[in-house]
Amino acid sequence: MAKRELKKELGMKEVIATVMTSVIGGGLFLTTVQIQKQVPVGSNVIFSYLIAAIPAFFVALSYAVLSSAIPASGGDYIYISRILDPTLGFLTTWVRWFGMVAGIAAISIGDLFLISNMFTAVGWDSATIFVMNYRIPIAISIILIFLIINYLGVKIYGWVQDIMLLILLSGIILYIAVGLPHVRIEYLTSSAHGGVQDIFRASSIVFFSYIGFAAIADAGGEVKNAKKNLPRGIVISVIAIAVLYVLVALVTYGTANLNSVVGAGNVPAAAMLFLPSFIALYISFTAFIALVSDINPSILATSRLSFAWAKDSVVPEKLRELSRFHTPKWTLIMNGAIAVFIVLAFSEFIEAIDVTTIAILITYAMVCLATFVMPYKRPDIWEKAEVKYKGTWLISILGMVTTLLLLGYIIQVSLMQFAVVVIWTGIGASIYHLTREHHQLDWRIIREKTKGLKEMEERLLGKGKK
Repeated sequence: MAKRELKKELGMKEVIATVMTSVIGGGLFLTTVQIQKQVPVGSNVIFSYLIAAIPAFFVALSYAVLSSAIPASGGDYIYISRILDPTLGFLTTWVRWFGMVAGIAAISIGDLFLISNMFTAVGWDSATIFVMNYRIPIAISIILIFLIINYLGVKIYGWVQDIMLLILLSGIILYIAVGLPHVRIEYLTSSAHGGVQDIFRASSIVFFSYIGFAAIADAGGEVKNAKKNLPRGIVISVIAIAVLYVLVALVTYGTANLNSVVGAGNVPAAAMLFLPSFIALYISFTAFIALVSDINPSILATSRLSFAWAKDSVVPEKLRELSRFHTPKWTLIMNGAIAVFIVLAFSEFIEAIDVTTIAILITYAMVCLATFVMPYKRPDIWEKAEVKYKGTWLISILGMVTTLLLLGYIIQVSLMQFAVVVIWTGIGASIYHLTREHHQLDWRIIREKTKGLKEMEERLLGKGKK
């Protein structure tokens, strides 16, 4: 029987669909308004989105370079472990993996508030009450549905993401096009609160709205012509997303007074303040699709990360076993189970996303560091990169510095969530130490005992002979 391997079935269209659907969701439709609960900046959240876009863009450029050099499934883990250090690679992605699984749980919870808005808009109050009363089992059901989609293979995954992207973009563009003529300067100026420091703190939280573009890098081994499609798709998508975010925030805070916007609780509900009911209802449906579409690529990314760990024997090799659909079945099941557990532990969307944001910011800083040192520490990998910028060193430094600044700001307002991340890192360090003798990639040992490092690397990266 032929050996099962991950299949390359994702093209440029699926790369862009994955990036945009994994990024646009709760951050846009929920955090744009709910940010006021943590940092009351009012309409200045527009500037927070612009500031958060800066590190996102630099990090995206770093991912473009790395993904063109190492287009392998496992993304962040492969980049950091092969360029910086295997231990650092595992611990960083161990934190990111937990953050993304927490994000899956947070999204499934937040999505139900958007569903209830839809029912309220059409007068189905009994349906709204039902959703709110049974939000936990419904959230778990949403996770299980997308778990099954991922299990059935990346081709079906790609079809689902393409469809959701079309719905997503149609609703956002409609909201912007119809809403812009209603924007009033007096609403924007009267609701602008907070100083520069508050705007930066808010930007560290709304940065959650930009995370997710790295999800496709974790499935790099399943992308066709990955060295071109991955970097191009990531950069194009991040620029388009930043423009959409700023315009949506502009419309949301420019069409009603601040109290009305905050009272609405989210963008779809705010749309009902000035849009015809049938358009507002479609915006609610779009928001539902946008948020739920985040779950699919998050499940894809987290399962590939743990799959990469298993290939290096950091975690049990059983986790690298593939289903008949060429998907890592045990990592999918494990990640889904943990997401369900987190749903049971958290009840508020805005609380759960801070764990995700902290974890992702740490990972992004390490990815930028890997990009910076790659030409000097691993020139052999640097030579393979098809995407190179004259100022790659500067881009990576700017990405790292701005990311760490945002991390510092969010830690100030989310100490409990940061403590959770620290504890989780300690658990990961213990696991890594206990399994060290079985690792396939402990370079300190390999460099002393074997001359076959290059051949082993090619095999681990999936580039060896088939």
